[in-house]
Amino acid sequence: MKKKQNTQFLTIKIKIILLFILFLFTGIVAFSQTTNPFLKSSRPKGNVYSDDKRTVLIVFDASGSMEDKIQGETKIHIAKKVLKEVLENADSDANIGLRVYGSGKPTGSPRYDCLDSRLVVIPDTNNRRTIINEIYKILPQGFTPITFSLSQAIQDILPYKGEKSIILISDGLETCGGDPCLLAKNIADTNIDLKINVVGFGVRDDWEAQQQLMCVALNTHGRYYSADNSDELAQGLKESINKTVTGRIILKGSMETEVSTEETEGYENLPKLQSEKLILKRKKQK
Repeated sequence: MKKKQNTQFLTIKIKIILLFILFLFTGIVAFSQTTNPFLKSSRPKGNVYSDDKRTVLIVFDASGSMEDKIQGETKIHIAKKVLKEVLENADSDANIGLRVYGSGKPTGSPRYDCLDSRLVVIPDTNNRRTIINEIYKILPQGFTPITFSLSQAIQDILPYKGEKSIILISDGLETCGGDPCLLAKNIADTNIDLKINVVGFGVRDDWEAQQQLMCVALNTHGRYYSADNSDELAQGLKESINKTVTGRIILKGSMETEVSTEETEGYENLPKLQSEKLILKRKKQK
């Protein structure tokens, strides 16, 4: 009988200890959430859909060509590092989200490979660490469905009421048969209040890719940035996230040129807002 009582007493004691540990753990987590910015509640600051909230959706290229190297470092590695730095210093009151395309392993069927675009993090304020964590998981290996990704990004961002913009990061042409330039023109024609800023990453020698990407920006009154290193990529992303920008093209990093000019270095007859007239010719080599 005494042994049975001792066993019951020991059981009760263990339960009390376990309850105390659970209480202590709960308190530690609650305290951490108030002191560690990366463990804070995911609840947004205020109403994310209010008229005074800026919303920026990053559409990130994770296609196979992002494994190509610039000055000995892969494009994807450069892009990840730069995005981390930019996001850590971004406006804390802005809604920022992430959509990724081309990260899936090709199946051999365009029906599936050209729909490879995912909204990874919805636009919100208190989600920077989440975006950074998702970016570092990306493995570039797929196609480049720019048109489909932009059409999906538009649906992602339309419910937000304040100023809206998309940042498209791409290192090349559409590879799924779409026409992102025409899509951008249709956005302008339907009077959707949305700007698309475009970062052409490592496309300095790809004139066809430059004309396609530049057209997307021009048609939506956004900016086009040509980035060939981490500093130029950081400049394009910082300005796109933290500023309201319209009506300019950025070529070779810091050189700014008005959209209406016809004397931009390296181009002839810089186009206006008509995709079908977008024919950029490389100057003759001497």
